[in-house]
Amino acid sequence: MTAVAEKQVDNGVNVEALVGAREALTQAPEAARFSWKATSQWVSGTHSRTNIKGFFGLGQDQAH
Repeated sequence: MTAVAEKQVDNGVNVEALVGAREALTQAPEAARFSWKATSQWVSGTHSRTNIKGFFGLGQDQAH
């Protein structure tokens, strides 16, 4: 019989992975800087439409 390690999941969130990411970003804060690439189009009156196509984060362009 093989033992299976259980991951702590709270409300669908892998807590262990989240804490690990927080610790990693503490060591490399530049990796936590993100910039979003968005376009916005005025439709009429107070109505506009915004699209986010991707972002820069973790040191490289990311596809959305």
